[in-house]
Amino acid sequence: MKKDHKKRTVFAPQSALDASAQEPANRVISVELAEDEDVQWIWMSLPEGTAYVSGYNIIKKKS
Repeated sequence: MKKDHKKRTVFAPQSALDASAQEPANRVISVELAEDEDVQWIWMSLPEGTAYVSGYNIIKKKS
């Protein structure tokens, strides 16, 4: 019998961009995780001091 694995959607933190700045096309919006997974967000810092989530790592939750 196959076990039903539920997924959950986790949204990336809001970008720390200036209101006048356009958000990059390669930014991460959300990721789907299994119940035993968590996410570590990867931030990209720009020269003007703003930042956005540009990637992520999926890790297993610690027991």
